[in-house]
Amino acid sequence: MSTDSKDKMNTTQLMSMIKNSSDFSEVDEILRECVGSTEFCHCLYDTMSRHGMRPKDVISLSGMERSYFYHILSGSKIPLRNIVIRIALCIGADLAETNRLLLLAQQGTLYVKIRRDAAIIFCIENGKSMREANDLLLSLGEAPLYKD
Repeated sequence: MSTDSKDKMNTTQLMSMIKNSSDFSEVDEILRECVGSTEFCHCLYDTMSRHGMRPKDVISLSGMERSYFYHILSGSKIPLRNIVIRIALCIGADLAETNRLLLLAQQGTLYVKIRRDAAIIFCIENGKSMREANDLLLSLGEAPLYKD
């Protein structure tokens, strides 16, 4: 299979490949090529780089402790859902990037039929800051991303 066709594989095609393969190493190779990094820390680095963000920028904007953020970047800690969302908002990640980070952190993607998630999606789609997103959640009576 050519690299171009691997890059264009959809979920159905990947599922078919899993069902029809007798050796997972073949599937794993395809996944690595068409999905990219499957480690949260690597995906976070890639996303930060695409948005021109450095660790110190994210630390400053997110209000996270420096040591905790570097543990996340090293892969020694996997952040909880609110932390992933805070990081994504600070980076300026789009919805697909945010959901990818959430998936890799094993925190579940944002779901539009959940009011709190819908508010967060609204903020992402409208380029709102982490603070603006938190204020919206508080005004709706939803759990905040962080407490002051």
